[in-house]
Amino acid sequence: MASAPAPAEDLLEECTEVARIALASAGCNRAVWLAAFALDGRIGRMVLGATEPLLGQMRLAWWRDQLAVPGSARPQGDPLLDLIGAEWAGHERALSDLVDGWEALLGERPLSEPAMQRFLDGRGALGSGVAQRLLQPESAHPAAEASRLWARADLAAYAGDASEREHALSVTASLPRLPRELRPLSVVGGLAGRSLCRGGVPMVGDRFSPLVALRLGLFGR
Repeated sequence: MASAPAPAEDLLEECTEVARIALASAGCNRAVWLAAFALDGRIGRMVLGATEPLLGQMRLAWWRDQLAVPGSARPQGDPLLDLIGAEWAGHERALSDLVDGWEALLGERPLSEPAMQRFLDGRGALGSGVAQRLLQPESAHPAAEASRLWARADLAAYAGDASEREHALSVTASLPRLPRELRPLSVVGGLAGRSLCRGGVPMVGDRFSPLVALRLGLFGR
């Protein structure tokens, strides 16, 4: 009889498809990446599925409150919150900034440029934070840039009108080189850059995206 999956592995369902693909190159740091990607996926669904912005803001405020206190003061039993406590202790500020970035998308549509920039910067903070968490501080800036590419590709996909889409597509920077420890960011950033260069098409789903993801996972470029 097969054993039941570890609670943390159940969090794969919280991750977006591109994040699940990127996790394949996480190596021994898989739990760190899983916590980050699962939080991004969960918060993203809260925001994109919110019918009442105020209710969405209240739910995000709960997450900010939990990330602001020590793990011992948080409620137990949520696999994601427990994994964050185990893998991100002392580095929660980056996760809180990610939540703040997603909150910007709850604003009135079309989104203002400052609101869209907050979303990009929230993802950028996640990239910088994971670099710090994995003891790669010299890569914090390029990691943030790779994460902003990922955010731009998502912003193009979530765009409610032409102005939002144009802002998302206004920068198509090349993928920065990152160390092996940050390879999952090379995967999401590389797929995002490809999406932006093709006018904002989905990052995955076409017949060539699996091959591109495999190349990025192996070589980082």
